[in-house]
Amino acid sequence: ATSSVHLQSRPLIGLAASAAMAAGSSSGPSLSGAIGTPQSAAAGDAIVRGELVDRGGRLSLVAVRRMRWGTQVLSERPVLLVEADPDIYLRAADADQRLAEMAEALGDPWRLASYVAFKQLHERKQKEFLALWSEGIESSDPLAAHIHEQNRQGADLFVKDRPEFGKLIFWTHFVLVAAIFGRFGVRNPDGTRAVYALCSHIRHSCRPNAAAFSLRKGFPKGRRMLHIIATDGVPRGEEITVSDETEAILCLPKLERSHKLFRGSGFKCECRRCTEDGSKLDECIAQALARMQTLLAVRPPTDESTKEALSCFKELDKALPFSMQIKAKAKVLLASAFTELNNRAAWQEEHRGANIVQWTGLDAEAQEQRLKDTKKLFETAAKDFEYLLGQDALGILQRMEAGYEPVRDQHKILSKYAREKERSVASSAAELNESRASQSQQPAGAGGGGAGGGGYPTAAGVTLGGMQFDMPATSGKEGLPPGWEEIFQSKRPAGDGWY
Repeated sequence: ATSSVHLQSRPLIGLAASAAMAAGSSSGPSLSGAIGTPQSAAAGDAIVRGELVDRGGRLSLVAVRRMRWGTQVLSERPVLLVEADPDIYLRAADADQRLAEMAEALGDPWRLASYVAFKQLHERKQKEFLALWSEGIESSDPLAAHIHEQNRQGADLFVKDRPEFGKLIFWTHFVLVAAIFGRFGVRNPDGTRAVYALCSHIRHSCRPNAAAFSLRKGFPKGRRMLHIIATDGVPRGEEITVSDETEAILCLPKLERSHKLFRGSGFKCECRRCTEDGSKLDECIAQALARMQTLLAVRPPTDESTKEALSCFKELDKALPFSMQIKAKAKVLLASAFTELNNRAAWQEEHRGANIVQWTGLDAEAQEQRLKDTKKLFETAAKDFEYLLGQDALGILQRMEAGYEPVRDQHKILSKYAREKERSVASSAAELNESRASQSQQPAGAGGGGAGGGGYPTAAGVTLGGMQFDMPATSGKEGLPPGWEEIFQSKRPAGDGWY
């Protein structure tokens, strides 16, 4: 048998296969701001708001304090990053020519490229990398033991089949490097693969409370950024989890989700969502997604369709309480529908006197609330994209800017008008209080009123806050100013039940 047959029958488990099996297998001012910029003083500084804790025989990242939605948890550089093109390592000018031949015989150039990249590290970094495979990990982590055993068997069979390569590399380290990448490796969107000291220990969950992305630009390449995406935040001591799968899989029912995650490998997800009886929740998610899609497709949008879509979105947010791209896209579509309604409401107000058929289901007086909802939807969607995609979200945010700018400008005008209105009301209230205070400070025996008496006004009336009130001819109590009820006696309707 050839080496390719051996590798097919006993595959070397790597990142692609283990990413699915790793899910819970162990117990237990503008929209396009500075995205993905580390919030540290120096490029080498790491933001760490979590700590590794041994839970069920495996390390997991735990929050060291309460963190709200959007809080940055980590900013970490990789221990080892392997470029997407294996020829960078296998066909370099100073590389052994037999490496390329061995990669072809092995049938998997990426594993060999990872080993070569590992050997190029400083000795201290090599020890740090190998320390990820801690003592006793194979007894406490069944998936890690499975990955290591499959890689060891595959390597043994390959060396037996192709003995000319037996002394070309140190096979013990080759198996360890492949196993570490298979268990702890992260595949980045640009095709690079990396291992991190902290982020590689974060477990998968079908209800994640955090999301991570890697920086494509800047130094060092592959810096990992982790943000909280749980809508209610993360309390102190709670485990920080991410999703290793696509959102389409997360929206599936439990059985279908498990099949997609592990593809019949025999492992099962032990996250909180999968251990709960979520049949009703899965049904609610499916109905909410279908109804949301139907409502957002209504053209032209109506006041009723947008209100129902907003209510449906809140239900979906309760069922899936974390940021998702699918929900961020729905926010943008709903904000666009609100914008269209605002424009139609404004046009309707300007042409109120025209003999036209009014738009049905449209309340022009609710334009202020729609404007606030629109601005909030745009801004939260922008943050969702930023925390989920990092630098890849720049193009999306720039396209969203065209719809967000007029909404932001209108909201500024509305806020300015609201502040002026509040100041006007406060000024009237202060004037009224001042008038009351000046009346209460009049001497008790200053006279019986009248225009020239210097005392309290009588039937001639009194002006409070710019309002004229008729006064009764006499006060309720001799020598005292008229009471509040007497002042307003002529202004309140009979039998209204005041005081």
